[in-house]
Formats: sequence, structure tokens, C-alpha cells
Amino acid sequence: MDDELSVTRQRGQRAQHAQGRSRRAEARRILDSMEHAKSVTDGHFSALGMLITDASLSADEAALIEVKDGLQWLHRSHYLDVPAFDGERREQRGRILGLIDCVHWALRRLPSGLQLGLQPGGHAAKFLVAVATDPGLSNQDLASRLGADETEVSRVGRRLLSAGVVWKRKEWRRNCWDITPRGREYLETAGLLDETPAGDARRDAATAAAVARPDEPSRRPVRSSESTADRRRREAEPPHKPGGPRKADAPRKPDDPDRPTRRRG
Repeated sequence: MDDELSVTRQRGQRAQHAQGRSRRAEARRILDSMEHAKSVTDGHFSALGMLITDASLSADEAALIEVKDGLQWLHRSHYLDVPAFDGERREQRGRILGLIDCVHWALRRLPSGLQLGLQPGGHAAKFLVAVATDPGLSNQDLASRLGADETEVSRVGRRLLSAGVVWKRKEWRRNCWDITPRGREYLETAGLLDETPAGDARRDAATAAAVARPDEPSRRPVRSSESTADRRRREAEPPHKPGGPRKADAPRKPDDPDRPTRRRG
């Protein structure tokens, strides 16, 4: 390796023992060297690749943005006249475009600031889990569940709202909170949410209760075409048992009791 890679490696070793070392400054130094060098060497690309890898593993978004902006500027200012390039210059242009793609996807795959700062036992995590399992909770409800006052709940709610993981709506004079698809995805990815949603749990409980009482007759469906009196009379009838004798219908009374019945001869 040439001197550029050696300098970067030595700087990286010293950075392990130094607190608060800025990768952004290192990125600017490498990119300035690439811009003003007579020829961009393998050492430049290797040093920049090492920095991109370290920034990705450390979730250093600021350093990755610095690298991306610098590479895009380098490409626009020095590598647009493609027909005039020789083979080496074309190869350098391809490597720069490849690094731009790598930094772009490294930024896309970075965990959000919420994921890095959300503690499983903290108020923010408990807030999210509560509104995911029981949507529509108010500030007072959440304060009771979190063991905090409503001021703290409001502060945590504003933070989660700005991160796009909860919704806030008004019901009369109180705030009601619901989780967004992004918030539910975060909880599932972080393993903070049970696999069975609250709605499924309630349905399972209702099914178990019905199985535990098999002798209880089920409620008959209401027919929309029948009157209220007919429905009450039908519900009062005992259920018909399959295979048993069916009760004979009572004879109909004539419409006019004073009218003599005609005998058939």
C-alpha cells in the first residue's frame, strides 16, 4: 500500500484511543486529497472504503453524508467529460460511482435515531407497546400505565409523534394516541410486541369461553323481514332437537268466529 493508505491506517489506530474524533474531518481530508491529486490512487479508494465501513458499522450518519456529498462533488467537477477519458480515468470514474452507490445504500439501511435511543424498559418503549395493544389511550391512561405524570407522557408523545411512530387525535378535550404502521414495524423488529395482537387475544378468549360452555344455546340470528312480536315469539320457542318429534302446528282459527263453518260433504 502507498503512503495515503498508511497514513489513514495510522490515523485510524490513534482514533481508537482518542475520544470524540470526527470521521467527518477525516472524510473531508481524504476527499480534498483526491480532488487535488494528479492521479487518484488505490490508497485513496482503500482509505475511503475503510472509512465508509467504519461509519456504517457505527451508524455514523453525519460521516456518511459527508462522504456522499464529497464524492458527488468530485464526480460532477472532474469526471463528467467521459469521451475525453483514457482507460485509467474511466476506471476511476466507475469506482467513484460505485462508492456513491455504497454510501447511498448504507444511509438507507441505517437504523433510525429512535431505534438507537429507545430503551426496552423506558417510557417511550412502554408508550409504544401500550398504544399498539390498546389504541386510543389518553394521556391519563398512559400516565397510569407508565407510572409517570401526564407532563412526562405528553413530552414522550411529542417525541414519538415527531419520529412518525404514533398518531394523535382529539376526542373532546383529551388526546388519544394510536400507533402508525412504522411504529408497529419497529416494535415487531425490536421484539417488543407479542406475536399475537390484542384483537386476536380477545377473539381467542371468546372462543375459549364458548368451548367451556357447550350446553349454552347459541343466539339465533335475527331476520330483518320479521316483526318484533314474531321475533320474540320465535325466540321463546324451545330449540328443536334433531331426530326428535316435532310439535304439531296448532289449528288455525277462522278469521271471523261468527261466520258458520261450511261442511264439506
